[in-house]
Amino acid sequence: MLGITRLTQVRAGIRSTTLREQSKIRDAAAYAKLSKIRWAGHVMRLDDHRWTRAVSDWTPRDVKRTIGRPPTRWSDSFTRSFKDRCDALRVPRTDRIHWTTLARERDKWKDCWRPLGTSEDQRESR
Repeated sequence: MLGITRLTQVRAGIRSTTLREQSKIRDAAAYAKLSKIRWAGHVMRLDDHRWTRAVSDWTPRDVKRTIGRPPTRWSDSFTRSFKDRCDALRVPRTDRIHWTTLARERDKWKDCWRPLGTSEDQRESR
């Protein structure tokens, strides 16, 4: 796409992130995570009793737990990412809000997942 081979990239010391910026290709993992975050916010804001919301909150009561480590749930990635982000911003544990509560307010949810380097002043100047 850019005409740069892997060998040329290594010899010239060009980072993959630089090539990705030049080609304007999105990182697949970052795009998947962002899509998942957007979908979770959408689902948590649903007010009516749809299956989507019911299934995401549902816990089976008649099934026995499996032996060993419990399987990772869909919401575990949000809990882990949200905790890491709060730790990076040095938010005290007492001031933290559960991600499902935060997702119900669209503006706060968007602000929460904005890149760490972006501040309110930078966002308003756009």
